[in-house]
Amino acid sequence: MSVVLVRVTAVGGAVGTVVAAFGLPWVWYGDMAVRLTEFPGWAGYAGAAVLFHVLTGWAVAEPRRRGWLPLVAGGVGVVTVVAAVVVMADYAEVFLGPLVPAVRPSLGPGGPVAVLAALVSLAAVAAARSLRFSRSR
Repeated sequence: MSVVLVRVTAVGGAVGTVVAAFGLPWVWYGDMAVRLTEFPGWAGYAGAAVLFHVLTGWAVAEPRRRGWLPLVAGGVGVVTVVAAVVVMADYAEVFLGPLVPAVRPSLGPGGPVAVLAALVSLAAVAAARSLRFSRSR
């Protein structure tokens, strides 16, 4: 994998996270779309995602940085994936509790896209760590 491809992959993961967080519904109630910002605790996922993509950008932008930076970025990436899964896994109970609605809620595309975007960025971090960058760019 080349340096350019690693950077494009990292940018693609960040763009996917932004699209998932602000552009896609995370839950459908009939024809009503519920966005990420309507979930309680959404800021925890958003904060982890922002920190993860900042660390990913830093690790990919300066390829000579080995050691702790890709490891920290990978750890925060795992936390981001777990936070996205937790937010999207309890979508029905968050809004309804023990009530049985007339319209059954269904998972929207926002959560799976957020997980996929984080996994793409994790792949970029792993590739940046394993690449041997040449001195001449």
